[in-house]
Amino acid sequence: MALATHFITLEISLAAASGNLVNAIEAALAEQGDPLRWAITQVNAATQMATVEAVVTTLS
Repeated sequence: MALATHFITLEISLAAASGNLVNAIEAALAEQGDPLRWAITQVNAATQMATVEAVVTTLS
């Protein structure tokens, strides 16, 4: 059993996060694998979307 590391980018709706943005980000990342680190890299005020870049691991 080996671990694979992936760099992913996803968008999170700020409106849907309901004030708990960290939990919303961590839940979305958990669907992709086990997050090692993540960062909000961009926020679009017009669309209320945040871009998150992360490194996750999965079993391969």
